[in-house]
Amino acid sequence: MDCRKMNYMGMNGGAAPAAWGHPAVATRPYAVEEQRQLVEQQLLLSLEAVQSSKQALWRQRLVDLESQLAAKLNVVASTALRKQDDLARADQELLRAAQQRRNEELEKVQRSHRTEASLQEQQIKRLMEQREEERRKEEERKRREEEERRREAERQEAERERARKEAEASKARQAQVEADKKRAEADAAAQKAEAAAKAKKAAASAASKAHPCLRVSAGAAEQAEQLAARLAELQASIKPLTDDEGTKKARRDIEKKLTVHVQQISGTQNQVAVKCQDVYNLLSGVQGPWRAYAVLTFANKIIKQQELVQLNNKAAFPLAQVAVKISSYFPELLDALLGLIQKSMPLAVPQAYVHDAAQITNNAYYRGMGFEELDDPAAPSGKVFESPDEYLKRLEGLLLLYAAVMQVDEPNRFGVAYAWSWVARCLNSLPADRYTAKALVAVLRVAGFSLFTRYRGQFVKLMGTLRRDFLPALRATAAGDDLISAFATLLESYVDDGVFRRPPEGRNMPAFDISSRPENRA
Repeated sequence: MDCRKMNYMGMNGGAAPAAWGHPAVATRPYAVEEQRQLVEQQLLLSLEAVQSSKQALWRQRLVDLESQLAAKLNVVASTALRKQDDLARADQELLRAAQQRRNEELEKVQRSHRTEASLQEQQIKRLMEQREEERRKEEERKRREEEERRREAERQEAERERARKEAEASKARQAQVEADKKRAEADAAAQKAEAAAKAKKAAASAASKAHPCLRVSAGAAEQAEQLAARLAELQASIKPLTDDEGTKKARRDIEKKLTVHVQQISGTQNQVAVKCQDVYNLLSGVQGPWRAYAVLTFANKIIKQQELVQLNNKAAFPLAQVAVKISSYFPELLDALLGLIQKSMPLAVPQAYVHDAAQITNNAYYRGMGFEELDDPAAPSGKVFESPDEYLKRLEGLLLLYAAVMQVDEPNRFGVAYAWSWVARCLNSLPADRYTAKALVAVLRVAGFSLFTRYRGQFVKLMGTLRRDFLPALRATAAGDDLISAFATLLESYVDDGVFRRPPEGRNMPAFDISSRPENRA
């Protein structure tokens, strides 16, 4: 029943209008109650029907929703399965790609290992070959050494046999030698006495024949004659070579090599040793007149360096060192070197002339002092003497070289004792003039320290003689000559300041040139 109808019925006392088609009913109290109950029952039934209808509707809707959800779940499940299949396929692809990469990397590693193995095999093969070669060389070396030892043993045995025979022969000769020696000693004593008498007589005769202006001691003159004789002997021995045009090329080769060696001599101990070895090898490689030629050529090359020595005084020391060291193997070298210097510069003897116009001409004086004669077409004789300044320069260069040879401490026949004699003879015999003063300045500058080291107080006394006797005599000849005054001042300072107590520059040569050391190279 419609609720609006029920409400209307309730509002009208439960009686329905007649227009609704119901018969009119009398109104009774129990009828109303029944009516109400009936209405309630109908209302309950209606509510139950509505509720049942709604429940059926909701159940239908739930069924529909379940169907929709089932369908959606099916779709989701199928989608999930499809995606799972896609993921599985993707995983398989990734696995295949990863496997392929691993295979490729493995192949690369295997190739690398094969290459390294091949290289190692090659290296091992080379090492084995090298070891085999070294073993073969070692065996060959041992075989050669064994052969050399065998030959050396045979040679020593032969040498011992020869020495034994020589010893036996020597014993036989010894007695004869002893007898001959005693006889020779007696003859030598007689000859020595006779030679001394002859030498004394010759010296007296030479002194009587000497030019009155010449000043030279008897000992210096005798030594100069010996050097001149030895030089003449060497020069005579090479004359057949120099006269033979066929030897010109060989002579030029020797001269070129010696020129290079002399020019390469420098102020270090190492270079001096190297050049000594080079010159020794060259001189020992020739014999007879060829050696004399090489010795004379070497001496001349050193003398030509006097121009360098004039400019750089310390260059004299390495040149002198080489000359003296070589002379220990070839003694004729110093004879040639000093003989040539004395021949070119008589003050090296020492000897000099007094320039007395009443007793000696200018030309004779200049020739006696060793002035060089130069070609001059304008001169009447076609020759002129070098100027005094040029002479002084040459004098300085030659005497510096001469003094450098005399001051060498090595075994030296013309060593410090020879320098002592030279200075003493200058002070005792030579005139006090500009040339003697220049010679003293040059020699004392180079050799004074060695003289002081050897003779100490005696040399100081000798310098006192120079200061006391020679310098006043030198100044007395100055007569306004500034050069003589300058030389006198130099010698005076040399003595007063004790310059001879200090080694001259260049005497103590370093072992090596500083610029040639590795740490100083660019």
